[in-house]
Amino acid sequence: MNQKRCNVFTGENAILDYLNPESQIFTPLVELPKVLNPFYDDGVRIYAKLLNTLPLTNVKSIPAFNMLKEMNRKGELNDVHTIIENSSGNTVLSLAVIGRLLGIPNTKAFVSYEVLFGKLQMLQLFGVEPLVNKEPICPDPADKTSGIYKAKKWGKRKDWINPGQYENTDNPDGHKKITGPQIFEQLNGDVQMFCAGLGTTGTMVGTADYLKGKSQKIKTLGVIRTPNNPVPGVRTRGLLKMIAFNWKNYVDFVEEVGTKDSFLESLHMIRHGIVVGPSSGFALAGLLNFLKKQKEKDLLKSFANKEGFINAVFICCDSPFPYLKDYFLYLDKSNFPEISNYEILIDKPDQNIKLPGSVNIEGYEIEPQQAFSLFYKNSKEEVEKKLNKGETEFVEKSSIIIDVRSKDEFDHFHLPDSIHVDYENFISRIKTVISSNKLVKRKVLVVCSLGLKSNTVTNILRKEKVQSFSLKGGITEWSNLDLPRWKPGTCLKNRC
Repeated sequence: MNQKRCNVFTGENAILDYLNPESQIFTPLVELPKVLNPFYDDGVRIYAKLLNTLPLTNVKSIPAFNMLKEMNRKGELNDVHTIIENSSGNTVLSLAVIGRLLGIPNTKAFVSYEVLFGKLQMLQLFGVEPLVNKEPICPDPADKTSGIYKAKKWGKRKDWINPGQYENTDNPDGHKKITGPQIFEQLNGDVQMFCAGLGTTGTMVGTADYLKGKSQKIKTLGVIRTPNNPVPGVRTRGLLKMIAFNWKNYVDFVEEVGTKDSFLESLHMIRHGIVVGPSSGFALAGLLNFLKKQKEKDLLKSFANKEGFINAVFICCDSPFPYLKDYFLYLDKSNFPEISNYEILIDKPDQNIKLPGSVNIEGYEIEPQQAFSLFYKNSKEEVEKKLNKGETEFVEKSSIIIDVRSKDEFDHFHLPDSIHVDYENFISRIKTVISSNKLVKRKVLVVCSLGLKSNTVTNILRKEKVQSFSLKGGITEWSNLDLPRWKPGTCLKNRC
């Protein structure tokens, strides 16, 4: 029996061999059907590279294995008992599993204090000890408060190791060995475009390095995150400053994508059998945006092969399952089937939530553009110009903008001229808040991250005869539309 062809792993190191990407058969490369590819009739063929089908179900297992493999080869893992890395997800959980099989019992991770609790539980599930760390929203790797700095420092302790995914060249080299050659062989070298989201940039740098080594005609598209739009695993242009790899040398084009489009494209793929997470939807959304712009400029043909076709490949990073709750947070409920007979369920997620009075959470929403016109005296350009000069007082005196997020979130960035009132305090001290801010005589815009808490507050205010509105989609959608935000110091609105 050909054990590799039959995908069989035996012996003392069977699991380690199974996790080794070089021991695996190729991960699938699947063409998207026409229903998911609006450019099919233009000769574009879009392929999903399903790195989520790797044994550890994520793209980061490739660099994690390669980094530890090379360290082990050099003897750097001898007597090591603890791995320390700055990571809140797939990289460190992959390091933990592979490291354990190499005889390293402990793995610790510096994680942002803004990390979702579900991700902390996922790290715990894989035996990683999370070390919650508070750092600036746009940290410098040399900043002693940054997780990257701390992980590097702790990695110098006796019998500790820090793989250093943000600067270790074995990160992209893993993709140069695995991902690039697989894609090239799977399409018989007929590749016109490669697309990946930019996080540590290892996937892009390593894969593009291999593909461009085969043909400089292959174009690469890097997808970055819209500021203040959460998508797991990828970064804004500002946050890419933390990365040591010179990714710009490997990227021909850059496209920016926000939260909603990422989750929506992921949802579309899931429902057609490509079961991948939001960062995969993020990459596809960036590719579709780019193709649309090229078509509008009548430039699509410039990317085609001799037969007039464009074979475009994008990376699928992991599964949707760690992010299930987020789909229902970031996408409108119209995207999901209703639950019949919900009222007779024993286990309801909202059964312990008690809101004051009868609250209609659908009422009084206002779109970001409409809110801007209604609450600000000046144009978008004038507000931004005045912000850069340090000026204030953009809102009419008869109006007020109230941000009900946490104080830390508010201090990171907020709508110009808005004030902060913590959600819990607002709910518990509603009469006092109304009185102290003279809200009955003012027009009120309530802001939160996604428009959920602001909906609740708005409806309570309406019951108290306050003319109030909830910002639809919250500050996430406001940022996605690139409307003005105030940020402290050097962290400007288009950086983070």
